[in-house]
Amino acid sequence: MYRYIVISMGEAAGTSPEMILKAVNALSATFSGGVIVTGDEGVFSHTASDLSIDPCFAYIAENEEDLRAAEENGVQFIFYRSSDMDMSKFSYGKATADTGRAAYEALQAAVSIIQNGLGSCLVTTPVSSKALEKAGYEERSVFSLLSRFASSSRLINMIVAGKMNIFGLTHRRALSDALSSLTRENIIEALVSIDALKVSRFFDKEKPIAVCSLNPGDRDGEWTGPEESGIIIPAIEIAKRIGINVVGPISPESLFRHAAKGEYSAVLVMTASVGYAASAAAAPDESYMLTWGLPFLRLGIIGEAGLDDAGKGIASIKPMVTAVLEGLRLSEKDYMV
Repeated sequence: MYRYIVISMGEAAGTSPEMILKAVNALSATFSGGVIVTGDEGVFSHTASDLSIDPCFAYIAENEEDLRAAEENGVQFIFYRSSDMDMSKFSYGKATADTGRAAYEALQAAVSIIQNGLGSCLVTTPVSSKALEKAGYEERSVFSLLSRFASSSRLINMIVAGKMNIFGLTHRRALSDALSSLTRENIIEALVSIDALKVSRFFDKEKPIAVCSLNPGDRDGEWTGPEESGIIIPAIEIAKRIGINVVGPISPESLFRHAAKGEYSAVLVMTASVGYAASAAAAPDESYMLTWGLPFLRLGIIGEAGLDDAGKGIASIKPMVTAVLEGLRLSEKDYMV
């Protein structure tokens, strides 16, 4: 039986359906695992027809019993129908309550499939917070939805970009809100959490965690803001005293030059935007998000829902292909702690 990678549709009116279809086609000739895509059949049929892409699915499953039978029969590429949208109301680039519900249901189905032993790894595509809001959900991101579906409130996201493993003190928050979270306690807590993950085979335990500065340094070697001397440096010193192998703060231009060479086991940045910028520069189209704290492996495509580019045939498949191949390569021993 194949080791199945489960891919959730994400925002139906964005570029995710196109990206998934193209990636499955690209993988079909050489892929040694299996793929299950959860989503709306109408959206995928519509996208495949408009963009002249072969759907490439050998079987469409209506429920998990159906899915189990397909797996037992060795079907490699399976579509799992998780919603039934009214396609007369569908438009590329238009996030609606319907597309929000479809994204929610696709991710919910994907998690259920894995939790019931029918898949081994989850690959997620971007959702639209606006569509989820219109659909009436409190959760507005894949991260918060995963926390709900997996009943876990202690999830940690990490950006994997080449040889860099990047953690953020905050995640997708306004800068003013992020700065309010910049406290000694929060930095220490983050370092303790990252250090606990280093028991996983994913990390090089001999290398230190590097902490990125918030402010640039001046010509005299001093920091241009008070956060380093008043918050970040004291937090690092406390972390060292409790046995954590950590260095910093280091300015971004120096830190990421060394991190890209694999000199650190992990990097902690003070704001998420710094981590996203570094990953985009170091490994464009090949970075992905890995979530710790779930009972299964989850790799997320980094980016927006792609509403402006939907239906144009220009979506890149590299992020999806990277995530699927990494999901197949990684084993439970790599990511379980």
